[in-house]
Amino acid sequence: MRGKRGDGPYRVLVRVAKSPQGYPAAYALGARRLSDPVGCATVPVNVYGSAATVVDPAVDCKVFRASTAGRYDVYRVGPNGYRSTTLLYDSAGRTVCRGNTCTVPADGDYTILTDEATLVLDRRSTAGCRPARLGVNDGAWASGAAVDCLTLPLPQGARMAALTAYTGFAATPDVTVVNADGDTLCSGSSLAGGSCALTGPAPYRALVSHDGGNAGNKTYRVAFHRTDPAGSGCQVFPAGDFTAATASARLRTGAGADGFSYCLAIPADGHSAVENFQMRTVAETNGAMFWVLDAAGKQACSMNASAASAPATWTTCRLTPGAAYTALFRGRDATAEHTLVRRDVTGTAKGCTPTPATTVNGPATPGVPGEPGTLVCHQVTTADPADVLHLDVRDALGTTNILAHGADGAVTTCANRNRSCAVTGSTRYQVLLTVPSSLKAADSYRLDALRIATAAGPSPECVKIPNITYGYGPFTGTLNEQHTAFCAQLPTSYHDAFAVKVSDTNGATTTAVPALYETDLDNTCAAASGGESRCSLNGSYSTQVVPTLFVLGLPEKASQTSYKAELVCSTTCGTEKHSVTGVTPTTGVTGTKVTVNVSGSALHEGDKVRISSGGTTIESTTVSVAPDRRTLTATLDLTNAATGSWALSVITTNGWQYSSGQFTVTAPQPPANTAAPTIAGTVRVGTGLVARTGTWTPTPTSYTYQWKLDGVAIAGATASSYVPTAAQLGKKLSVTVKANRTGHASGAAGTTGIAVARGVAPKATTLPSVSGTAKVGRTLTANRGTWTPTPTSYGYQWYANGKAVTGATKSTFVLTRAQRSLRITVKVTALRTGHSSGYAYSKATAVVVA
Repeated sequence: MRGKRGDGPYRVLVRVAKSPQGYPAAYALGARRLSDPVGCATVPVNVYGSAATVVDPAVDCKVFRASTAGRYDVYRVGPNGYRSTTLLYDSAGRTVCRGNTCTVPADGDYTILTDEATLVLDRRSTAGCRPARLGVNDGAWASGAAVDCLTLPLPQGARMAALTAYTGFAATPDVTVVNADGDTLCSGSSLAGGSCALTGPAPYRALVSHDGGNAGNKTYRVAFHRTDPAGSGCQVFPAGDFTAATASARLRTGAGADGFSYCLAIPADGHSAVENFQMRTVAETNGAMFWVLDAAGKQACSMNASAASAPATWTTCRLTPGAAYTALFRGRDATAEHTLVRRDVTGTAKGCTPTPATTVNGPATPGVPGEPGTLVCHQVTTADPADVLHLDVRDALGTTNILAHGADGAVTTCANRNRSCAVTGSTRYQVLLTVPSSLKAADSYRLDALRIATAAGPSPECVKIPNITYGYGPFTGTLNEQHTAFCAQLPTSYHDAFAVKVSDTNGATTTAVPALYETDLDNTCAAASGGESRCSLNGSYSTQVVPTLFVLGLPEKASQTSYKAELVCSTTCGTEKHSVTGVTPTTGVTGTKVTVNVSGSALHEGDKVRISSGGTTIESTTVSVAPDRRTLTATLDLTNAATGSWALSVITTNGWQYSSGQFTVTAPQPPANTAAPTIAGTVRVGTGLVARTGTWTPTPTSYTYQWKLDGVAIAGATASSYVPTAAQLGKKLSVTVKANRTGHASGAAGTTGIAVARGVAPKATTLPSVSGTAKVGRTLTANRGTWTPTPTSYGYQWYANGKAVTGATKSTFVLTRAQRSLRITVKVTALRTGHSSGYAYSKATAVVVA
């Protein structure tokens, strides 16, 4: 209340509610003058580290004198040691502040209304402060309300961190950093994160207090680190690699160690653009923290680890080239060992196994994983940054994860997962393989690094599927460690979703694993119920084809599988819509089966060609659908179809009907000759001939024959073969072929007449010979030999020394003195009716003697 002198008296109106029983409630009312207060106890401005001021006997009003204007912390302290805020009034009774830190506008007396102990601290004072060092500082509070002051050995412009251990102390301290003017610079997260910037005048002090009540005689530990790179005094964090002998920083906490917190310096010229930071913890149960700061105090990366749940953990950190960094470590104040390793994961990484990417038909790369939590690196290379690689790691336990970095160190879609993934945009990929610390490592692993696309498009090994309106498949094959995957190009649409059904044809329970890569290379396949997988595209709306690559890889826990796979589209996939543009042919012969072709788009095996007439309906049976689903081949059975005009339509698998005009059923027509019959063989006496049918449409079911001589049918000559006789010499021979088809009239066609020539001459199979004695007066006899074909008669001519003997034309010959000293031979001529004649000579006799 305020008023002028003589304005009184003042009244206080008190309204008291009755109790539930109706009785008036008791109350007490006190009033104290705030301007120029009377009867208040005088309390001092406390020294840092001292206990609160207790007034005995207690009085509810305290006054302290501020020597100068500035910042003061003003608390009331209860008997349990807790500090509480209070109102502060000046000598005129005006409110100066509401809270623990007050800005006092001038020197003079200030009033606190409390009957509890008081703690008043001048923020600018260094009384009671003690020097601190970089690293761990130990201390103890004199009382629960005490605030300790530690003078920091840091210059203006520096950045710092104030860290405490996770647990393990008598009390956990709260730290506030102030400058010489008493201004609060940092507290809480900025100190814990290491981003506290020291501004204003030095010296800088850390005010250490306790928020847990009566902390008297309780110890505390707090670690101070300079986090800006200039003059931090932190030990150098060496660069490591992916070899077993990698350099590392080894930190100890607990007994015999220098503390629970450390800082590490990363030189400006000693790191790559992107690095992997890994922390391994031994003999610790509640973990440790690690983070990296740039020169501005901004956190580049961080991680947590514990021996119980994650004894080894890692993170990826992007670092600005040419800039220095500071790393901070915070653990428990308990015995433990921590190993910190940083490794280059850009294209200049060291210790990675060279692993060239292979074609889709290429083999896997085997390897042995380290202990759980360790990292194994493969540097997978390819020729062109536009190449797309399918990456997958497989082991018998299914516990190995994969993480891939590009040549610039950027994390790809392969972001520490236990499933296949795809990468592009680089010629070198640092592929990190690791088994989570909580799992067991297998004895070995196999890494697939397959080139599934190039700048020119999908790899040639990837089968190009022309249409996926209703899915794709089923298709079968075999995968093994020398051929680990099957690849297909799918013309998908932005909204497509497939149920992928995969089985092992040999009955194995582990089956091939599908992956479907969109344009952003995200693998959209995930396991679904019933042993199937679900692969869905999640792109934005588009009317264009969104090409995807489907990869079917070896199972995680098997080195071979014989697969049967099918992609099923529950509605329709791709961009094509169902349509029918035509049916051919539109005629057919009753009693036959007609093959018809339906043209259109997105045609389905369940589509049917239907003809209707007079209440009779005939539907086709589908034979095949072209891979691009633009042609469907079906069979219409016209066995009992009446001749005439029928209504023609196509009924789709989903019940739509497309009218396609009329279909005409005709009576059967005789087969038409499209290539005339011919006679195979030479037309001559005694030589066998065969009639060739020529070609006919439609194809006949049988043929009959009639041989003719000079156009007149030869009686009985109705076989497909015929042998001309001698009586037919010189006459013209031909054959008429009749083509027969069930349900059709017969068609006929004949050859032109060919004159019958003489048959082949008889040929001696055994030569003629001469019998008798070669002496004058003796008779020689000609033995005619054997001939084929058999002659009908023979003729003879005798020769002496090769000269025909006049008149010697019988089968016998009497030698005369004219033949003395000569050798005799005989020529036998074989004659056969209708054939040319054949002849042969005998061997010469001995010289004829007298």
